[in-house]
Amino acid sequence: MQNHPIIKQIQQSNYLPKIPKAFGDTLTMLLEPCEFNIDECIDKLCCLPQLETALIQFLNYYSKLNREILTLKDAVLYLGAKNTRMIAIAHITRLMLPNRYGRTQIFDNKKYWKHCIGTSIASYLIAAETGLCDKDKIFTYGLIHDIGITVLDICLPNLLDKIHTMVLEKGLHQIVAEKVVLNGITHTEIGMWLCREWGLPEEISEIVGYHHFPLLYGKPSNEVKIMYLADAISTNYYNGLIGTPEHFIHTDKAREELNLSKEFIDGIAVKLPEEVEKIIRTGYFDF
Repeated sequence: MQNHPIIKQIQQSNYLPKIPKAFGDTLTMLLEPCEFNIDECIDKLCCLPQLETALIQFLNYYSKLNREILTLKDAVLYLGAKNTRMIAIAHITRLMLPNRYGRTQIFDNKKYWKHCIGTSIASYLIAAETGLCDKDKIFTYGLIHDIGITVLDICLPNLLDKIHTMVLEKGLHQIVAEKVVLNGITHTEIGMWLCREWGLPEEISEIVGYHHFPLLYGKPSNEVKIMYLADAISTNYYNGLIGTPEHFIHTDKAREELNLSKEFIDGIAVKLPEEVEKIIRTGYFDF
């Protein structure tokens, strides 16, 4: 993968943020909040550009505290590991989008960000229903599951616009269009490559890399299966936002392996648009 021409173009674009590998170590700590050392965690979080400012500004703007948050340690202690993890992942996604709008001319990353939030919500609801994984953790993963798309937006915007045009005008499935434009690879492989470059936890890399085709990945984890279904539900929601009739159909086998009824999945799809707007109104993950 490292030698693929698209990966080389991404590296040569000079638009990819420099994320220290210490950030991956920090996420690993935050995924196991009962065991992490807060002082060590703070030291590693300080390596991530502007994160301290983002956390403090978020708290002072949105919270109703009687005192002002002044330090990163204050912010982490108040937010807790779960909320710090979610904001940190949203933050590294923001770092990749100059002026919050990306570099594409046709592709609308604000609508795609709604898809990512929708995937987070759907995965949370599925995890809560099945009890097969940590629902807060899987919500976090939903925010970053399509980071390969964000990489294309910032590094190779003309190619992402070309993919998006093929989806809109020719009716191609996005994965098919990506394979045509990107010399045989897709955003999932790009995302997985980036996760490993940044030293993110392997369970995140697996979700990013295999959430479209979990049954082709040997013995997929419950997290990968859940993200597959959540992404399918939210993709239908996203298709409505961009005005395409394409439907991403999930396999019954994946749903049945999680012991979920079709009615439950359909119920998530019905309430997803309203739930996404609720999240956006909080400003918590505002782009």
